[in-house]
Amino acid sequence: MTHAINLIVFLLLTVAGLVMAVTGFIDGLLASAMTAAHVPANAQTILLFIAAACLVVFAIKALGRVLAALVIVLLVLLLLHKTDPGLGMPQGHVPAWMTMPTAPHITL
Repeated sequence: MTHAINLIVFLLLTVAGLVMAVTGFIDGLLASAMTAAHVPANAQTILLFIAAACLVVFAIKALGRVLAALVIVLLVLLLLHKTDPGLGMPQGHVPAWMTMPTAPHITL
C-alpha cells in the first residue's frame, strides 16, 4: 500500500515538475527575445508574469483531468491505508507457467 501511495505522489510531483520546466523554458525564451527586441525591463517583468499565468492556466486546463484522477486515486489509497494499515499485496510464489525459461548451462 505504501508503495502505491509513493508511486502516485511521485507521478503528481513529476507532472508538476514537467509543467514548471516547460514554463521556465518558455519564460527564458520570451525573456531573451524581449531583450533582443530592446523591451524595457519593467515591461518585460509584466509581460513575463502574464505569460507565466497563461501557461499555468493552460496546464491546468490541459492536465486537469489527469491531475484530478491522480489526486482521487491518492486520496482513496490514503483512506484505505488509514482504515487498514496492514493491507497489502500477499507474498506468494509465481506460478511455474509465468517464469521465463532459462538457457541450459553447458560446462566444458
